[in-house]
Formats: sequence, C-alpha cells, structure tokens
Amino acid sequence: MIEFKLENGFKINLETSEKVFTPTGTTEVVIEAVLENNKEKKKTLDLGCGCGVIGLSMFANGLINEPLYSSDLSETAVEDVKKNAKQKSCKIIAKKSNLFSEWKNEKFEMIVCTVSQISEEVAPISPWFNVTDCETGKGGDKLINEVIENIGKHASDKGCKFYFPVICLSDVNSIISHAQKYFKNVKKVKRRNWPLPETMVGKIDFLRKLKKENKVDFKERFGLVICYTDVYEAVLGV
Repeated sequence: MIEFKLENGFKINLETSEKVFTPTGTTEVVIEAVLENNKEKKKTLDLGCGCGVIGLSMFANGLINEPLYSSDLSETAVEDVKKNAKQKSCKIIAKKSNLFSEWKNEKFEMIVCTVSQISEEVAPISPWFNVTDCETGKGGDKLINEVIENIGKHASDKGCKFYFPVICLSDVNSIISHAQKYFKNVKKVKRRNWPLPETMVGKIDFLRKLKKENKVDFKERFGLVICYTDVYEAVLGV
C-alpha cells in the first residue's frame, strides 16, 4: 500500500506490487496539470497506467466518465489497477496492451500517457527502473513518439485532450518537434524543477556527454544539477 499526495492536499491510497513502476514526481506533476486544466468528466484512457494512480486520482476529482480505461504492458500492473479501481468503486476496463495495440476500435475524449521516457542509457544509473525495463532508445523518445504518431486514430469525434510529460533526461527537442509535427494545438501547461538524485551525481561526466549529444538536458547551478519535467497538452479534433 502506498499513500500518494499532491501539494494541494489531495491524497490517495493504492495497492502496488513490487514489480510495478512506483509513482514519482513526474506522476504528481502530470496529475496536477490535468486537474488544473479540466472541469468536466470525459471518456479517458490512462496509457501506461501502472497501479492506476493517475486515472483513479482523476476519478476521485470528478473527471472520469465511467468506465475508466487503463492499460499497461505489465500484467501485474493491470491486476493492480483493477484491484484499486474496485476499492475506489470506479468502473474500469483494464487491459494488458503494448501502447494502443488492444484499443484498436476505441476512441477517447482524453488520453493521459506516462509511458517510459527516460534515455535508455540513463535508466540503468537512475533509481526508477529497478523493477521495470526501459526500452526507450538512446534519446528516450522511442515510445512517446510512437504514441504521438498514433493518437489521432483514438481521438473522439467530439475532440480529444492529450497530456504527456517531457522529462529532461531524454531528447527533449525530438519529442517536442514530433508533437508539433502531428498536433496543430500543443502547449506546455506545467513545469516542475527537481534536483538530480544523489545516486546519479557520480555519473555527471556521462550525463554531460549525453547532453552534448542532445540526448538529455539539464542545468548546473551553484554545484547543483537541476532537472525538469514539463507537461504538455495537445488538443485534437477542434
């Protein structure tokens, strides 16, 4: 059981298995961005759902037109989100899916995507991928760019809002330019700065090398390594 909290005081308790990705600061900033920019219930897909923290936080704040749709590549994550939805009395359709593979005939009014987006070369030295794989490419943009390319097929005829984080330990320019290519209306709605984890500071020379190759981005100020997560909103079909 984990207790997940937001700065506004909202909190939610969820069951999560050891093999399921643990919610992070990125999870938190994505939820905050969605809550701050939406007031109405929508048919929603939580893509890369993990234990279900994003979708169920939206449900708790009155933003889900039930059922909640959730998917993850991990079967264990799908089992966790089903259990948590039952505990929260949220109707759910949850599937094991490689991105959109199991949602071929479904369209949504909102899609929130938090699939892995850290550079594949950074993941092994990070504290976030001890229990899950990270097959995202050297720039960390492989999975999210595939989502961006295919999301139009799953946008409701009524329109669709798509939320996704861009984490600085990835090829930021690749992801943003890809989004701008596929979406006419895309904008940054939130940013959070955070310090590079202490366990990664010893690898700063390696990270500087990746930065020169434009595969990651960060700033160094007063002996600190400052990272960031941006959340983008794309509006489709309007």
